[in-house]
Amino acid sequence: MIYLDNAATTCLDEKCFDIIREYNIDRFYNPSALYRKAMESANAIKDARNIIAKSLGAKGEEIIFTASGSEGDNIALFCSVRSKSGKIIVGSSEHSAIYNSALELKVRGFDVIFAPCDCYGRTDIEKLEKLLDDKVVLVSIMHVCNETGALNDLAKISKLIKSKCPRAIFHSDGVQAYGKIPVNVKALGVDLYTISGHKVHAPKGIGALYCRSNLYLKTFVFGGGQENNIRSATENLPSIMAFSYVVDNNFKNIAQNYQNIKELRDYLYSQLLQNFENIKINTDINNSSPYVFSFALNSARGEVLVHCLEDKGVIVGTGSACNSQKSTKRIPSALGIEEDFAQGMIRVSFNEKNTKSDVDEFIKALGESLSELIKYQNKSASKDDCILSRLKLR
Repeated sequence: MIYLDNAATTCLDEKCFDIIREYNIDRFYNPSALYRKAMESANAIKDARNIIAKSLGAKGEEIIFTASGSEGDNIALFCSVRSKSGKIIVGSSEHSAIYNSALELKVRGFDVIFAPCDCYGRTDIEKLEKLLDDKVVLVSIMHVCNETGALNDLAKISKLIKSKCPRAIFHSDGVQAYGKIPVNVKALGVDLYTISGHKVHAPKGIGALYCRSNLYLKTFVFGGGQENNIRSATENLPSIMAFSYVVDNNFKNIAQNYQNIKELRDYLYSQLLQNFENIKINTDINNSSPYVFSFALNSARGEVLVHCLEDKGVIVGTGSACNSQKSTKRIPSALGIEEDFAQGMIRVSFNEKNTKSDVDEFIKALGESLSELIKYQNKSASKDDCILSRLKLR
């Protein structure tokens, strides 16, 4: 099986199995208890927090562990704004965790505005600038678009926000950037930054939110006061330790992995253009993360192609897995994709273990799938014509 849907999730690093077992069987103690073994667990979490913080250019006390990227996004949007009204700006191509949270904030009385993006999913900075004023209390713009790989210039956006609305809080969903491109939250100028474990070979059910020092967050989950009283719950010690292991050991090769994936993405791009007509490329290969690549065909529906490709041993996606069970036109509409291409979107996303032969197999399987679908459509059309003729004769 060739797996090319890594933006949805990644396979677990095998070492994580040993870590999860260790902290579930041998070192299972509750970090909030007072005896020595529990205090060892608490210290292990402190070490893990420092590892995650270092990878972001932050301090340990600025890291809040969460159950997912979506939860981190929710905490950022619902717990950071202290006023009960004001203007909130989010990107129009944001992940559903941000988009749907913004809709809820609109119901609660905030003036929510969706900043336009270009045809690649990158927030249009000139149009964003026109939306910024002293009424803005929160801005959320993702670092890397999960649909197309588009890279937003967060440092430039941060400077604009600080000059136009210095009291506004700036959050970024960094789930598709973390572990794939260098991230330094201080240099980016963000106040809040969301990351997720299962996108980088750590377990599902663990993530983190960077929260700048001295930025007040309201309590999200009430209880025993864990995670600086923001998210109470007994800490997910096994997953936290596995997450920190992946970050500490696998993030050392980010630069080399990036270059390898870029070459792979560029090869895919050239092969698609050489082998297929009527194809629309939704990814700006000159300014995006190479880990995510999107294109569209007007000859078949994306969801149908996904199933055809799976039958041939190749797994890809049509876009965010969080929207996989929903029929949505939001992203194609935000990107300005024509109707005949909008239904045929395919997302290919890589990890460092993918190879050129994986791309070759994908191209071959895609060609075969399209040929089969065209034949099927032609047969169906012939049957319809036959039935129509008989009806006319009657």
